[in-house]
Amino acid sequence: MSIVATEIESIHGAVGQQRMIFYRCQDHLGQWHNYGPVTTNDPLFDAEAHKVNVAEKIAAALAQSESDGLLS
Repeated sequence: MSIVATEIESIHGAVGQQRMIFYRCQDHLGQWHNYGPVTTNDPLFDAEAHKVNVAEKIAAALAQSESDGLLS
């Protein structure tokens, strides 16, 4: 499975306070996968740049799930 799109679905809280960021990724089949919340107090946390990490984690989880399905 490959991830073709990653979006910030919502951000709750303000910079300098605790924030919760929810993401979603779309795979090559068009299915959306939710991720989060990512919780941070760091005012320098870049939610947009973090999308790359989220996409990698979702892709790895989908690959593991696919592999588990083949071995079952």
